[in-house]
Amino acid sequence: MTIKEQIELDLAKAFPGSAADITISSSSVAGIDYQCNACFALARELGKNPLELAESVAKSFKSKIATVTVSKPAFLNFVVNDDALVKMASKVLKTKKLKLPKQKQRTIFVDYGGANVGKELHIGHLRTPIVGEAVRRVFNAFGHKTIGDTFLGDWGLQFGLIIAELELLGDPTKMTVTLDMLNEVYPRASKRKETDKKFYARAEEITANLQRMEEPYLTLWKGIRETSVARIRENYLRLNCTFDTYNGESHAQPYLDMVLDSMTMRGVTYMDAGCLMIDVRQEGEHVPIPKKTPDEPQHYLRPMPPVILKKGNGGHLYLTSDLATMYYRNRDFKPDEFIHVVDARQGMHFIQLFRIAKKGGIIPAETKTVHVGIGTINGPDGKPFKTRAGGTVKLEEVMDTVVEFAKRKMVESGRAASDDVAERVGLSALKFADLSNNVRRDYIFDLEKFTDFNGKTGPYLLYTVARINSIFERADAADLKLGTENRAVLAAIMKLVDSYTIALTNYTLNALCDAVYDLAQEFNNFYATTNILRETDKTKRNSYLALCAVTKSAIEFALNTLAIDTVERM
Repeated sequence: MTIKEQIELDLAKAFPGSAADITISSSSVAGIDYQCNACFALARELGKNPLELAESVAKSFKSKIATVTVSKPAFLNFVVNDDALVKMASKVLKTKKLKLPKQKQRTIFVDYGGANVGKELHIGHLRTPIVGEAVRRVFNAFGHKTIGDTFLGDWGLQFGLIIAELELLGDPTKMTVTLDMLNEVYPRASKRKETDKKFYARAEEITANLQRMEEPYLTLWKGIRETSVARIRENYLRLNCTFDTYNGESHAQPYLDMVLDSMTMRGVTYMDAGCLMIDVRQEGEHVPIPKKTPDEPQHYLRPMPPVILKKGNGGHLYLTSDLATMYYRNRDFKPDEFIHVVDARQGMHFIQLFRIAKKGGIIPAETKTVHVGIGTINGPDGKPFKTRAGGTVKLEEVMDTVVEFAKRKMVESGRAASDDVAERVGLSALKFADLSNNVRRDYIFDLEKFTDFNGKTGPYLLYTVARINSIFERADAADLKLGTENRAVLAAIMKLVDSYTIALTNYTLNALCDAVYDLAQEFNNFYATTNILRETDKTKRNSYLALCAVTKSAIEFALNTLAIDTVERM
């Protein structure tokens, strides 16, 4: 049980009547660790004065790990005992892991990444793998079983266009199709279809042949997919993103008609103008208009429309592929929860998808379904980031640029700047900048800010770990035992533990990023005011070194959750 959980348990016993929903939250007030504002609502319910109720609860509160005071108008303020902090941190020192709240183990399927095969990855593909991997690792930290799939866009007209364009160059079956070739062929084909009706018709014909698994189109498709996925995998691995499967739309094709037939047999579909339809509207419901900002009030446009499952010409839709995908994922893994980390602008698609999947019996009604809607990466003008020429920036170029920028700043500041260190520092800057924002919000791409060695950045955290490493290179670190010489660092570790529950609940990493940064900042304050290696009192010196060790373990645990690699020296 964590310190926060124990205080909440002790507090519940002090409240009159039922107190199942009594919770505390971290406090930003100096000298106070946690606060509780439950007396306001409970006082209204009981017809009592809030301040008097808070004072009554404080008198009844009994705990071995914390003390409580009351402040106006009716806040309960908790201060954790130093001994409890030392005990908590000592477990981290011993195990090199944060002790998180125990949860019943569940199976979580996380869908993230979502690259399109046959196309170059660009900056728009950056956030979903970074956020998805971190969300997945948060669940792993709590002991849950997770399955990750990037769900590739590897089927449909884009391949008909690519093959049709290759035919204009010669016999595709005799070509060695490279990624560089694909980078030129697909944009050209996509442009050609807008003006060349004969070319477009040929691309559609090839697509139909491919969907019937005809040769040589199937073999050509496999080659294009293999070439493209190899590069996609390299980019994802560079970001420390690992997947259990690299399936895509193509994997769902054998199940499309079976899923639709099953839904029809359940009586939840109907025919309209030759199309297979399903109604997903709930009583009194209207379509939400996408918000321009997360804080904007929600507005609604029109009643929720029915959904087309199959067109009159027999063609399937993107949503139908998603339903078939949920079917085989549920069959193979039986997850308790589906998490889809995808652009926020696809919110309506996922509302419809999840409702249809449950209404149609594709997944159990009790299975939790979550769409983590991702905001966009914007340039200084607040618009989606583009090159100076107006084109989309390639993902590899983004990573290369931030790594080169980080290396140059390290050299300028006299720090070690090997290629490996620069790679880790640069990507830490990129990831932490992303994850320290609420994932649902847009953010500005600012290299100078991301790579600041003194600000709230990934490089600052890596430098803190490297600083601790340098201490241990010069110290005899035996018989380490924590003391209470620096309570602020221990309290920061406690709140880092709490941030994991926030991350798990909200599917966003900004609270965890805030907490690990606060820990690094408190440690660096301690470092700046304490002569750790020159301390002559052996007991005190070992206590200082223990504080260094526990801080390093806590920061590394958090950075691993964020899929950020540390460095030995910097």
